Amino acid sequence: MSPVKVFGHPMLTNVARVMLFLEEVGAEYELVPIDFVAGEHKRPQHVQLNPFAKMPGFQDGDLVLFESRAIAKYILRKYGGTAGLDLLGENSGIEELAVVDMWTEVEAQQYYPAISPVVFECIIIPFIIPGGGATPNQSVVDESLERLRGVLGIYEARLEKSRYLAGDSISFADLNHIPFTFYFMTTPYAKVFDEYPKVKAWWEMLMARPAVQRVCKHMPTEFKLGAQY
Repeated sequence: MSPVKVFGHPMLTNVARVMLFLEEVGAEYELVPIDFVAGEHKRPQHVQLNPFAKMPGFQDGDLVLFESRAIAKYILRKYGGTAGLDLLGENSGIEELAVVDMWTEVEAQQYYPAISPVVFECIIIPFIIPGGGATPNQSVVDESLERLRGVLGIYEARLEKSRYLAGDSISFADLNHIPFTFYFMTTPYAKVFDEYPKVKAWWEMLMARPAVQRVCKHMPTEFKLGAQY
């Protein structure tokens, strides 16, 4: 059987998310590089995989999926049992499943909107603006950091009660934090996490996972157009 295919570049957060869950379950996959600087994600061949001209695209036989969180859930449902992983909480009972779902929504609706503007201002916008030289909008950064501190305070309280967000076992909710947090930690504001010891310890546990390390080695910590990305 042919391996599943992931279409995109591993430096992109949503591509990294899909790769991370494939690595966690030990599934065989093929990464098909898409040159986003050259605009390959907007070409008809890729738009057939992702009609929004975004990355990743994902193919498993005749099945084509887009949206990284949905793809990740599919991966876990198909391969998680074989790998002995119940990261979605589906085998643990309806209450455990609900808690995983809740913290998954927190990541998407509260954490991501708080942390992503800092990453965009400090990394993504300077990377994509022709000629470089773009400077972060400090008011956007400051506003986002204030919001992030509010979210991290809630995480700190939660992690005083359990090892991970959805309980004492790692879950889908925890691992979804990896891509954007990894890049946030390369910005000048990484020390914000030092203000929340439980959150910092939780993050270090996530980063210690072999699957996480295998994916993050493809995610650069310096960005420059024309570099080997």
